[in-house]
Amino acid sequence: MLSRALGPRYAELLRTWTPTLMTWGGVAGIGVIWGTDWKLVLQYVPYIGGKYKTED
Repeated sequence: MLSRALGPRYAELLRTWTPTLMTWGGVAGIGVIWGTDWKLVLQYVPYIGGKYKTED
């Protein structure tokens, strides 16, 4: 189905580039977390989130 929509050449290119694109997507996601307020993001990660609990 993918090769019919894109053509066989582009379907093969997409299959070969998918791992690279996923890797760079993960790197970009970590970069966004690093560039933003990291405590805001990490409070939802199990075990690590316990370090940032504040008693109101």
